[in-house]
Amino acid sequence: MGGRTAERASAFLTSRLLCGFSVLFLPAAFALGQKTGQPSQSTSKSPAAEASAAFNALLSKATAAREADHTDEAIRLYQQVVRAKPDDPEGWWYLGTLYYESDQYSDGRIAFRHVTGLKPGVSLGWAMLGLCEFETRDYDSALEHLERADALGIPHQESYYDVARYHLALLLTRAGRFDAATVVLADFAAHGDENPKFTEAMGLAGLHKPLLPSELRPDEREMVLDVGKALCDDAAKRATDIAKDRLELLRKYPDTPEIHFVAGILALASDSDQALEDWKSELKISPDHPRALVSIAAEYRRRSEFKEALPYAEKAVAASPGEFVTHAVLGEVLAEGDLDVPRAIHELQIAVRLNPSQPQVHFALGAAYAKAGRKEEAAKERAQFLRLRDPSEAGVAKPQ
Repeated sequence: MGGRTAERASAFLTSRLLCGFSVLFLPAAFALGQKTGQPSQSTSKSPAAEASAAFNALLSKATAAREADHTDEAIRLYQQVVRAKPDDPEGWWYLGTLYYESDQYSDGRIAFRHVTGLKPGVSLGWAMLGLCEFETRDYDSALEHLERADALGIPHQESYYDVARYHLALLLTRAGRFDAATVVLADFAAHGDENPKFTEAMGLAGLHKPLLPSELRPDEREMVLDVGKALCDDAAKRATDIAKDRLELLRKYPDTPEIHFVAGILALASDSDQALEDWKSELKISPDHPRALVSIAAEYRRRSEFKEALPYAEKAVAASPGEFVTHAVLGEVLAEGDLDVPRAIHELQIAVRLNPSQPQVHFALGAAYAKAGRKEEAAKERAQFLRLRDPSEAGVAKPQ
């Protein structure tokens, strides 16, 4: 692949798509006063008019070279364009895409930094900056900038959306933010995208492996793909396939950690009793599996079987005291079951400190305060819950 890393989704993003998409979206996004490649109609012979005519002639040559796929010549000409007019975001954009297409990612990164500096509200600039940073292995910056692009709203047309979101999911998984990665990948599955890259990425996120696909051991790849397919089928709500996937995972990997937990996830929608059995089977293999413990406690809580839920919730906190969800589920079980409201408040306060942007924890803490007669604190937590659920009311960022 001419030096490109395995993670680049080259099937999604071709030179033609990049350039064609740019023509459609960038002039409006950058709000340029001069249409690309259109010479001035002025007949003035003033120095300013002569300079403008010379610039437009240069731009026309650069555009023609780019559209003819004469990449080296186009790069040389666009370099002249941005030297002549360094505040032109469109010139930097085309130079950046040409660098990206020719695997010159470090130079592309510089170009897209200019784009984002000149037009920070254009999501495509941040997306392409993040993709260049991914290829140069600056993964932390790539994650930051792809998240920014996603927050601004990447257009769904052509391949930008798929490529950027796919790489975002990879980097979320690498950073250990598995649930967020799964949400991104589930969107692809729900829309019928069957690309094996998505399946592999979903498997890594579902198995909580903080790895890029290129870092996966060859002997684990089949299992990752099998889990990814099952979770993609689950996201797409393909009921018949889900049941087959679950049985096949248990047949092929009966003693492998994580597999029984995934089987429980697959069973939950149709048979919660089976899900509980699967999660308890996971505990026989991995006794301190925090997600299995939380899932069991949450299912018993849903059934209002609070005494059955309590030991699992307590074990979840012991197994993973740094995770907000373990304290949250323990606090909810204690409060809703009237088992120990003061202790419930303590656990929910910890959960809020660990993840203050999670609205449901504020709601649960408010309910616990209300049970304890602490009305002012209850009202404050409920107000925070409402602000987080509807950021437009208070300018609060909605949590992922």
